[in-house]
Amino acid sequence: MFKKSALILAISLVFLGCATATQETSSESIQKQDVTRFEGTTWKLVSFGLTRMAVPKNASITFKDGHYSGRGGCNGVGGDYSLDGDKIKLSAGFSTMMACDELNLEHKYMSALSEVDRYVIVDDMLDLYGKGHTLLRFKAE
Repeated sequence: MFKKSALILAISLVFLGCATATQETSSESIQKQDVTRFEGTTWKLVSFGLTRMAVPKNASITFKDGHYSGRGGCNGVGGDYSLDGDKIKLSAGFSTMMACDELNLEHKYMSALSEVDRYVIVDDMLDLYGKGHTLLRFKAE
């Protein structure tokens, strides 16, 4: 009886180990797919957090090879970024200095970018988080 129980336990552990390895590989694969979609895609800003507040009409961002660039509304923006899993750090870079009607929204956008610490991609949406909540939501163009 003891030998039979030990054999069942050993087989169970083997199957459990295989399932865990597969799960970790799938998780790694999903993260690699996210990075592939994250980089090179132009993301159009659709909301500040999950609110219906107005956003700059032409605000967008693209990430590629450690650099980001885009539009804050009427001004060009850019800088450097680094990824570590789903963690992201954006470094302040450049912004052109044109005046426009949406300048206050552009400043809010730039301020939010400086607080970003994590990203999540679901379907064609990119959420940038800071301090545990969604700061900016983008849609892939």
